[in-house]
Amino acid sequence: MLKKIAFISAIVIFIAIFYGLSSQVYSALQAGERLEKEVEKIVLLRQKNNELKQRLEEVKSPRFIEQQARDRLNMAKSNETIIIIPKEEIEKVLSAQKQVIEEQIPNWQGWLKLFWP
Repeated sequence: MLKKIAFISAIVIFIAIFYGLSSQVYSALQAGERLEKEVEKIVLLRQKNNELKQRLEEVKSPRFIEQQARDRLNMAKSNETIIIIPKEEIEKVLSAQKQVIEEQIPNWQGWLKLFWP
């Protein structure tokens, strides 16, 4: 009887130890996955940071400032003349170009039209 109780208690202790170890291994695996995800986030954030630094350098350049002054504020140098084209004229030219574009048809229909009009 004593051997039976000792055997059952040993099995219970073994199961408890196994459960504790398996839960720690699972926690370690989860922590590893979280670490990998955070490392990926860090890499993406560094790339984004580098892109933003490049954009900042681009925006700080005198060429960009001059371009923005020309485009947004309609400013010009002292020897330049600003020409503003009305939107109606632009639309006329663009609509004329749209009409010139030939309708695209499949190749086999083009060959049929060529040989049998």
